[in-house]
Amino acid sequence: MAQHTRLHAPDISCQHCAMAIKRELAAVAGLSDVQVDVPSKTVTLEYDNEDTLKRALALLNEIGYPATPADN
Repeated sequence: MAQHTRLHAPDISCQHCAMAIKRELAAVAGLSDVQVDVPSKTVTLEYDNEDTLKRALALLNEIGYPATPADN
């Protein structure tokens, strides 16, 4: 069953950032949906398990967009 989470990534500043995040996260097996909202600086992920989420968070950090759970 798919799980969802919303992350706050304060370094998102433009559509280029959003495209880079979506492009990089497309390579993470187990992610079925990635949405990036520039104005709120959030990334919403649909993923299959906690390991997938951990890989996505590590990749976001690696590409310069460290993220933490967003307040809902």
